[in-house]
Amino acid sequence: MNRRHRWLAVLAAAALALISTSAVLGYAGEVAGAVTVTPPTGTLKCGVPLTVSATIVDKDGKPIAGQPVAWTFASSPSGADAINATPTITDANGVATTTVTLACVAGSRTIRASADNVYASAVLGITAGGLPGTSTLSGSTPAGTLPIGPILAILAILAGAGIMARRLVLNPR
Repeated sequence: MNRRHRWLAVLAAAALALISTSAVLGYAGEVAGAVTVTPPTGTLKCGVPLTVSATIVDKDGKPIAGQPVAWTFASSPSGADAINATPTITDANGVATTTVTLACVAGSRTIRASADNVYASAVLGITAGGLPGTSTLSGSTPAGTLPIGPILAILAILAGAGIMARRLVLNPR
């Protein structure tokens, strides 16, 4: 492999890193800046589907339409609790909904909605013996966003430079 090919390999790795960065990060208007989870109101009953919603906005507070939202139980006293649809997609108002069915096991469950690398949670509770419980909003807890694109870019550049350096040492010409 001559010097020209080595440089082309490094440039190709850098271009791939740049493409990966833009594909992962998107433009600022479509990247989630905050997530708010709204639990069902009133008395919760076990074994009955309950609607939970999440609102996704960008860094400027504008709703994001068409955003996939992943739903998980961050904690639960029962493996029988179920999320009936995940991921769901936000509507024109930036709102995505899913239904959950809670098992008749006493205790609090934390349901989490995440979009991009930002999430929020709400606590859903069932009282002893599967009697009706209440829901409380734990508040929006945006996580620090994970800069996947820049990390991939740096790794690709380092990989390309490592290959080139190895070639230079092994095949000095």
